[in-house]
Amino acid sequence: MANILKTSILSSLGDLNSSLEAIKKSQTGISTRAIRAIEGDVEMPYYTLAKSVEDTQEGIYPELKKVVAELLSGVSQEDKKQTIIIIGTSIIDWHVIDAIESSNYKYKRKVYASQKRSIDSYAKDLSDEFELNGFTLTINTACTSSVNAILEASNLIDAGIYKYGIVLGLEIYSQMMSSGFYAMQLLSQTTIKPFDIKRGGTILGEAVAGVLLGDDKSQWQIKGGSSNCNGVSITAVSRDGDEFVEMMHNALKTSKTSVEEITAIKAHATGTDSNDISEINAISKVFDKSVVFTALKPYVGHTVGACGALEIALFMACIDDGFLPKTLNHADPILKDYQPILENKECTHGTFMLNFFGFGGNNTSLILKKEFS
Repeated sequence: MANILKTSILSSLGDLNSSLEAIKKSQTGISTRAIRAIEGDVEMPYYTLAKSVEDTQEGIYPELKKVVAELLSGVSQEDKKQTIIIIGTSIIDWHVIDAIESSNYKYKRKVYASQKRSIDSYAKDLSDEFELNGFTLTINTACTSSVNAILEASNLIDAGIYKYGIVLGLEIYSQMMSSGFYAMQLLSQTTIKPFDIKRGGTILGEAVAGVLLGDDKSQWQIKGGSSNCNGVSITAVSRDGDEFVEMMHNALKTSKTSVEEITAIKAHATGTDSNDISEINAISKVFDKSVVFTALKPYVGHTVGACGALEIALFMACIDDGFLPKTLNHADPILKDYQPILENKECTHGTFMLNFFGFGGNNTSLILKKEFS
């Protein structure tokens, strides 16, 4: 499989260095945002970008350019011609949302005028601006969007079709998305409490995250992974977590990795009732109670389509800095003997499972390995 050569992010905590420093200090990027509901606007916790992007159609493009420019630093002009861009996001076209709202809701947010532009247009514009290969793709598989983009880019590189792949995870405030989460009673009014008895839901977040893949030498190798769509409803899998079990076993098999080789797990850990119980039941069926696992969403929120690229970049940065980050806001485990780490744990290398389990049964497990240096 391909290697991860470089990462670059913008989260509610700032850039990669700022985000890492905040995680080391147990700081979060939580703020608030008004979410539209039937009863009117409701002020809810929200992880907004450190640099506010109010005009989500145009305002985010400069940030995407910065991330891509940082990832391409050191890549020759010749190699750029062999570089592709894949975007992973849960949001495709804001103007379509505007049209729906104008047609179906009593309130009028603004006059709709089609500009025939979507997030996939960003990929094409970036490819043209940086004089890349021209191959672009946008993947929308809910919470697994950008991790599936990483798997797709890795497959294309492994096949020798392209030399480098830039994967961008992008999630910006969406009125439709946030209102939907609120209506389904999936949002917490306080904090994200992964795998805790008193968990009350997730909190949404914004992010731009970039990952550069290639077959150049790197300490970070993608050993393998697996993705499928297997759910019992549009929002969840079964509470016993067997769909997650299948995914973890498939990832271990494709990467030729044994359970005993896994140093730690980065859990999906949304803090919602159904997802957390399904995931912890699945972990207990694959790993014994000595397993080390943690969660990152309490720091940066649930960035949905961007969480694959964002959480991979943050997890790698923590390991490169010598530690596994502790799980914030956890007190009482929902499953006895299976508790995420509550203190930062020394770790400089190893083999890691990173799980992303989302809406509609879109489930992905990725196995990364960092060599001892």
